[in-house]
Amino acid sequence: MSKFRKNMIIVLAASGATFLLYVIMQSLSTPNATRNPLTAFAVGEMKELVVLKTPPPQPIASFNGPDGPVSLADFQGKTVLLNLWASWCAPCVEELPSLDRLQGELGSDDFMVLAIDMDRSKAEAEEFLATTEIKNLALYHDNRFAIAQKLTVPGLTSGLPITVLYDAKGNERARLSGGADWNGADARALIAAVQSSSLP
Repeated sequence: MSKFRKNMIIVLAASGATFLLYVIMQSLSTPNATRNPLTAFAVGEMKELVVLKTPPPQPIASFNGPDGPVSLADFQGKTVLLNLWASWCAPCVEELPSLDRLQGELGSDDFMVLAIDMDRSKAEAEEFLATTEIKNLALYHDNRFAIAQKLTVPGLTSGLPITVLYDAKGNERARLSGGADWNGADARALIAAVQSSSLP
């Protein structure tokens, strides 16, 4: 191998190493705007948590509340943990008591669990709740799946249960498809972080 060719190989190798180092340094210096701090909470019971870089706007759709039709906009001003469930959904039924306990312990003017039932009729949901020990969750009902359809994001699981955490301004901060212990330490840490004014 000629001396010229050896020198060229050395120069190319050095250039490649320099470029690789540049790429690594750029990735480490990426602004927080593309590295949402809430991704750090995707651990333990929250391991399936998804923090979308560009979350969909809060759905504009009405559903039935205890006192008549309401929409998500009616709850702005407080952090809202929106949960879509149905009595025929086994994971929903399994996680519902943890949501009930969370509402009982943290429910206030600043936070609420908004559990919306997707059964065919409100009577089915009422009958189901009457046989359980759910006592802190008010019955909200949407048999048209209007909100569920608007929460769908291409590429993400869209079955029940689905839970979306909104901040007090109505912005989606994180979501989780599937059941979880929403009254556990992992979930509470996530909720507290969203309620904190230090988050961007």
